[in-house]
Amino acid sequence: MIDKKLVDVSAPNLISICVDDDPEGRQRIRFYSRYARDAVILTDMNQLLIESEQLMDRIGYPQTSTRGRSFSGTQQSTAKKGAERVRTADEILNEVGKKATFVVNVQYRQNATWQGKVLWAETGKSCNFRSALELLKLIDGALDEAEEGVPEKKE
Repeated sequence: MIDKKLVDVSAPNLISICVDDDPEGRQRIRFYSRYARDAVILTDMNQLLIESEQLMDRIGYPQTSTRGRSFSGTQQSTAKKGAERVRTADEILNEVGKKATFVVNVQYRQNATWQGKVLWAETGKSCNFRSALELLKLIDGALDEAEEGVPEKKE
């Protein structure tokens, strides 16, 4: 179980990312939020970014400082659509991955990217990130470290 003192449990967009290996040795990612009863199963980090962005758009938190663009020319709405919470923070924090678990809180969406805090649950290490790319690099580095051996628990 994750120490609640290390996480802002009041954050509406709190997510848990549980990473497992499937029998073929590929990564399997389970994505948990307060707004879905079941995990969303992902196969790569691109899907993680898309799923997270859609969640934040759906709940309207945190609001974006710039509008999303696309090649199709249609504008993406960031208006709150009344998503209903179906899970508690405790339920999300109880989910763990076989390889690693990360708890992410995006605090801001400025300059067309994200800023926030990520916690690597197995070690108790947390780190602020200044962009979605930096978040992916932090997670990737932790997964590489986890493959090398059992991570040390931070005291």
